[in-house]
Parts: sequence; structure tokens; C-alpha cells
Amino acid sequence: MAHVLIAQAASDERTRLVMALQMAGHEPAEAENGATAIEMHMSGQYDIAVIDDELPDIFGSELILRLRNVRGHNLPSVLLLPSCAAEAQTAEGDSPAPEVLAVYRVFKPASCGEIQAAVELGLADAGEMDRHVTLEQRREMWGDIATLQRLARSAT
Repeated sequence: MAHVLIAQAASDERTRLVMALQMAGHEPAEAENGATAIEMHMSGQYDIAVIDDELPDIFGSELILRLRNVRGHNLPSVLLLPSCAAEAQTAEGDSPAPEVLAVYRVFKPASCGEIQAAVELGLADAGEMDRHVTLEQRREMWGDIATLQRLARSAT
């Protein structure tokens, strides 16, 4: 079980994500904006963060950097980006900013399964899950090879 910090404005999408993570055995905590997410991270221990890039008070990539400065460690994160960001990223090249490491990018609209798969990959890379799970076992777990391939390519 992992403690997952979700920074996303209140929506049906966030409610579905929380339920999916709970069903997978994780313990999600919800923040509606970046300031609340920082406060929650200061007072709690989280294994991974799921952050919407379009928060009302801060960009998600900036929030990732601030969360990492709070505890001084590389908090694995799943960054939910608008679909237009995929096109801009391709135009600028695929290399992310060097200071934003261990970020799994998922482009919206994304299903709960896609986000959950990114969470599981982030946890596995951070050592929170069994590192010996094979790619074939992950494919069976999620049943969506294309999603896993897309997530593997977007992992930074």
C-alpha cells in the first residue's frame, strides 16, 4: 500500500481516480490546489504524487519542484498534462528539464487505468513495489499494452 498525494481541483475525474487507487490498495489524500498539497506534504509522508498541471494557483511542474524542496528528496510524481502539451513537447524535443526528474507524464484525457499504471511504475522505480515484476506481468495486470508502452516512453 502506498500513500498517494493527489493535487487536482475537485472533479468527477478526481473522485474516480481516488476510488481506483483505493481499490488497488493505495491510500490517496486529496488537495484541491498547490498550497494545500505543500501543507499536506509537510505534515505527512507520501510515496508518490499525482499532480494536475493546471491547478488554480500553480503549474504542476512547479509544484513538483516545491514538493521536493519540502523534504529534500526526489518524490516520484505523475504529472497530468493537457493534450496540447504532447504536441509542444514533440516540437521542442523529448528531453525534460534536468531538475524535474522521476516524473511520469500522462496526457489528458487519461483513464484512471492509465494514471494508475503510471503510479505503479513510479512506485516500482522508487523501490516501493517489487522490482522483479516483469513487463509481461505488468501487461497482464493492466491489460493495456499500448498504455504501458506510452508510459514507458514518457517516463523521465
